[in-house]
Amino acid sequence: MHYIRANLAVCGFDGIGLREDFLRHGFHAQLQCTEYFDDWLDDSVDVHRAHFADGMPIPRTLFNSAQHWLAHHWERGSKILISCAAGQSRSVTMAIALLHAKSGLGFVDAATEVISCVPGAYPHPCVLASAAAHSGQRQRCEVLQWIYSSITKQPPYPWSPELIQQAAEKNYA
Repeated sequence: MHYIRANLAVCGFDGIGLREDFLRHGFHAQLQCTEYFDDWLDDSVDVHRAHFADGMPIPRTLFNSAQHWLAHHWERGSKILISCAAGQSRSVTMAIALLHAKSGLGFVDAATEVISCVPGAYPHPCVLASAAAHSGQRQRCEVLQWIYSSITKQPPYPWSPELIQQAAEKNYA
């Protein structure tokens, strides 16, 4: 589990852990960006399921409803967990969009902050670019490339410049 702010964390399946350990964190709300989480979570926190495939653009209606739900909890002062399968792409991207919307940071600054707090963070370009577009912050290819190049621990197979360019040029209507 990786904290971005005192009220915001992201993780993958393995970050949830056992119920007793999870409850010690004091979360009030959990956005699940993938399927197949433990049933006991529904009894412990307000869960919103917003499953979308990694590697594909986030559907606009799903993005909007999830961000609206997150904003509601943020404004109430809830402690929020955003989770996906690995805690590296979908959850990271949704946290970036929330931080952009609620903290006053620009999208790139929010991306820099979230990525620096999450070891292994490496959002898929289509996921990140679609979130930026849905947030009214469409990013040029050069900016997306800068975001990826600024990640200190690069994966063994980084996103190709062509994939990043395609993600930047895609229409996310």
